[in-house]
Amino acid sequence: MNRILLILIICLSFSCKKDLDKKLSSKNWRIESITVTPAMTIGSKISTNYLDLSGPSSCEATTTLIFSADGIFNQSANGALCDLFQLPNSKPVTWTREENQILISSAPQFPYTLSGNKLTQTKRSVASGGTVYTFEYVYSSK
Repeated sequence: MNRILLILIICLSFSCKKDLDKKLSSKNWRIESITVTPAMTIGSKISTNYLDLSGPSSCEATTTLIFSADGIFNQSANGALCDLFQLPNSKPVTWTREENQILISSAPQFPYTLSGNKLTQTKRSVASGGTVYTFEYVYSSK
C-alpha cells in the first residue's frame, strides 16, 4: 500500500511540473501594471503608476513576455525604439522554473513569480540623487 502511495505522489509531482510549464509557455504574458515606490516624478507628473508616467505607447506599456516550450525566453514591445531590447547576434535567453519562480538566464537576480494567471517581478534601481526605487511588474496571461 505504501509503495502505491509513493508511486502516485511521484507521478503527480511530475505531472504538476509539466502542467505549470505548459501553462507558462502556452500563453503570451502582457504587462498589466508597474508600481514604483516611492512615487516618481517624470515631467510634471508625480505617481506610483509607472505605466501612466511612461505613456501608453512606451516600451514599458507594450511589453509582452513569451516563454517557449523549448526553454527560450523572449521579451518584446512595439513602442518607439523598443527594438533596442535585443542585441543582434546575441545567444538566446533561456528560462527555467523552480517551483513558482521563473529564472531568466540573462537576469537570474530578478526572478518572476507565477501565481494563478499572474507573473510578478520586482526590481530596484538607484537614481542619480541616491533615491532607491522599487518597481513591481505584473503581467497577465493572454
